[in-house]
Amino acid sequence: MNINEALRVSLASIAGSKLRSSLTLLGVVIGVLTIIATMSIIRGLNNLVEKEMNQLTADVFQVQRYDQNINFGEQQERKYRPKIGLSEVVALQENANLCKIVAPEVWDWGSTIKYKNDATNPNIVVLGGTPGSMPNNGYNIERGRNLSEQDVRFARPVVILGYAVVQRLFPYRDPLGEEVSVNGKKALVVGIFEEMGSVLNSNADHRVAVPITTFEYWWGKERSWNITVQVVDPNRMEEAIDQTVAVMRVARGLKPGEPNNFDTWNSSELVDTFNDMTKWIKVAAFGIAAIALLVAGVGIMNIMLVTVTERTREIGVRKALGARRSSILSQFLLEAVILTEIGGVIGVGLGIASAYLLGGAANLPIAVPLWSIVVGLVFCSVIGLGFGTWPAWKASRLDPIEALRYE
Repeated sequence: MNINEALRVSLASIAGSKLRSSLTLLGVVIGVLTIIATMSIIRGLNNLVEKEMNQLTADVFQVQRYDQNINFGEQQERKYRPKIGLSEVVALQENANLCKIVAPEVWDWGSTIKYKNDATNPNIVVLGGTPGSMPNNGYNIERGRNLSEQDVRFARPVVILGYAVVQRLFPYRDPLGEEVSVNGKKALVVGIFEEMGSVLNSNADHRVAVPITTFEYWWGKERSWNITVQVVDPNRMEEAIDQTVAVMRVARGLKPGEPNNFDTWNSSELVDTFNDMTKWIKVAAFGIAAIALLVAGVGIMNIMLVTVTERTREIGVRKALGARRSSILSQFLLEAVILTEIGGVIGVGLGIASAYLLGGAANLPIAVPLWSIVVGLVFCSVIGLGFGTWPAWKASRLDPIEALRYE
């Protein structure tokens, strides 16, 4: 029997028991769907994180009071960490020669910007910074000017507006030189940020910047500063971080052997952290898929054993006419593989559709990795071969005389 004939016979056999085949394929479809949908969502999120973290400039890292990742055992220790302030900034500026721009910053979320009788929603982020805060955060000035050292020194009430704020309050006029209120505090508009769009699923254009000294005058000095640091050479990032840690330890009076009471991180570390988090989601998805495929494999073995029983007389006729055992074996193995691959193709289609539906509902980016499709289909073939071997071997070992007598 040639390959075309074997395919025709296999498809006819599967089509002859549609309900039984459909129920058997359910496990295969669920397994492949789980792999495709999960991997597509995770790949889309990975692409988003990598793209938008890279917007934070690759030659910048941050120093902050608390660690990015904290476990329960460290919760108590966090409370006693001293705030980061001017003394640490000055120490870095004077002693860290691998650091080009050292810029402190503080943040406030949920502010309202008003102009005359119009106001934004209370969803504006206020950055209190210095001139270096803008390039360190990847913020470009479209019109007007950046904050100046004099603005910081004299705590001038000046503000740089984000693109969305300008569109909301000044749709028909130039905001430069106008006076707005930031949570009830008057400030002169001196600059406008370029449009940035979404950064990690939040609108980066809903933010404004004021001098850090003005920020503290308005909101108080209780907040700890973050310090953004732009390095002289991106290729010496690790060296610059090590130097910064050494300077910070001295500035904060830490003795040899004492743990750091501050943390440093850069965008690549955030990407690595995100990948570590999603790694376990991938493992869980593959575990669910493996269980579903194993259950499907048992079903395929059962249906193939039933098929062998139903076609015992046919097998006897073929053997009586000279069919070899290898021909019978390959025929039933091919049928098992085709059955699982049909489920695999359906699973791929439903997995891609499910990923885009979930992504659209949750406003998440989706990217279907080709390798997940290949892995899903290969798993199907392995399941078909693995669980179809015993029924196929049993069919090939049937005695032709006994098979011809079978009713």
